[in-house]
Amino acid sequence: MKKRSLLFMVTLVLAFSCIAAACSNGQNSNVNTNEPTPQTGETAEETSGDSPSEPADPFGKFDPPIELHVARAVEQNWTYPQGDSIDNNVWYREYEELLGIKIVHDWTALANEYNRKLNVSIASGSLPEVFAVSASQLKQLADAGQLEDLTDVYERYASDHTKKLQMGDGGAALASATFNGQLLAIPVVNAPIYEPNLLWVRTDWLEKLGLPEPESFEDVLRISEAFTQQDPDGNGKPDTYGLAVNNYLYGPITSLTGFANAFHAYPQTWVKDEAGKVVYGSAQPEMKLALGKLQEMYKAGQLDREFGVKDGNKVAEDIAAGKFGMAFGANWNPYVFLDAVKKNPGMEWKPFAVPSVDGAPSKASVGFSASGYVVVRKGVKHPEAVVKMLNLHEEVVHGSRRDEEQFITVEENGERINTSRLSIVQSGVSNDGVLESLKLLREAINNEDESLLADALTETDKYGPTVDYLKTGNMDNWAVAHQYFGFEVTMDNYTEDRLLMTAFGGQTPTMADKWATLDKLEKETFTKIIMGAAPVDEFDKFVADWNKLGGETILAEINDWIASQ
Repeated sequence: MKKRSLLFMVTLVLAFSCIAAACSNGQNSNVNTNEPTPQTGETAEETSGDSPSEPADPFGKFDPPIELHVARAVEQNWTYPQGDSIDNNVWYREYEELLGIKIVHDWTALANEYNRKLNVSIASGSLPEVFAVSASQLKQLADAGQLEDLTDVYERYASDHTKKLQMGDGGAALASATFNGQLLAIPVVNAPIYEPNLLWVRTDWLEKLGLPEPESFEDVLRISEAFTQQDPDGNGKPDTYGLAVNNYLYGPITSLTGFANAFHAYPQTWVKDEAGKVVYGSAQPEMKLALGKLQEMYKAGQLDREFGVKDGNKVAEDIAAGKFGMAFGANWNPYVFLDAVKKNPGMEWKPFAVPSVDGAPSKASVGFSASGYVVVRKGVKHPEAVVKMLNLHEEVVHGSRRDEEQFITVEENGERINTSRLSIVQSGVSNDGVLESLKLLREAINNEDESLLADALTETDKYGPTVDYLKTGNMDNWAVAHQYFGFEVTMDNYTEDRLLMTAFGGQTPTMADKWATLDKLEKETFTKIIMGAAPVDEFDKFVADWNKLGGETILAEINDWIASQ
């Protein structure tokens, strides 16, 4: 378990082409006093909620056991402890032993085929009892009246610990699963607090050129100019750039998202205007101002003239070659910089909060707090079974049983095997839980007291490497320690209203058909503007074309969707 976060961050780097979601853990384990222990003698009626006057047991065992028919996505590269399989594994055995729930697969499908097969099931009406859906599938099933209302069973059976974790985003994820006052799904809650673009700066170049650390956006521009013109690498050649950018434009590394945030612009984010209507961040006037400044920087040689054809991996190679002095990206960017640091002794990167152009605190645009949903087919006899499985997941992974390693990873013949992914109803930890854990991590590091992490449910693996790096400078721990430094910046600058979470996390019908075209239009137009191949006023034509080619319809669909909840 201690290595989960690091492995996830490395996976994100390797899979740069899509924006990760940040990873996860949690909340104070003392919240839940209902330890899931094997119980006997309870009847199905006592645990199913047929007697509302009696207290519900979040971990009450069905006796006799019940069968729950599920469909789920699997991966070919999943490995299992010897003797286990997708049909017989440690989680399924726990469901049956502790909760009296026997899992039966109606079908399984590889992840890339799951949605296709599920859509066929939806169209034919042959739905399993429990299955995972996307936001658009949830809406489709909700409109068709095919889902069980979980409002009452969630209220009665969800443990205090589960409820606290699910509400850690202020209730946004649960609200997105609620239609006309009915809770129709269990949301997979995650922590957008991991996502803000920070400003990463080569402080060894700052020191060499006698420059102060950036406190304002004007400082950022001066640093970019100096890194471009004052030969910070000392090779006598004009071959360095102020800011690293990749051809995807956005994302968690070498991104323009943080730069845009400095202008109070929120690209590829659904934001609410003053009237409460959802609008598209990339099409707002603030984005035009950001693009205008980027065009100036490009003309001044502060951006790589070939950025339009370089993906994130190629830009990372250029960073390792000592070409760039600044980049916007997530807290885990030190893993991207690690190869560069190893190849360039003395290279040092430090994270900063993104300053704004007008001095008003900038917000960080982040994704939605629900990354998926688990639903129950309407009419299922024991819908509370899903809530109990969620309680077990939250207790084992994010509660007082989290150190029972066999439920998270096992090691067999030197190979680490992840078992937590086999949990059918699972969730991550929201911003509140992560923030509590990061505060405990900071306190433990500052006091060199690992015992303070007893209630920290995330990032506890950062403690040892960070303390060692701070004491010895051990470069083996450079990336881990610098990610922690990124956490510190996030804790100090991106809490509460400094995070701008996208107002919509689903997919509308028109979005399914038109988004690829709209996304291509946006990135091609913005790249041309930045490179000076189109004037800044081309932005106005982009907005008109974006609306005409489907954007206006998408916005109407999103606002109607939100109004229906």
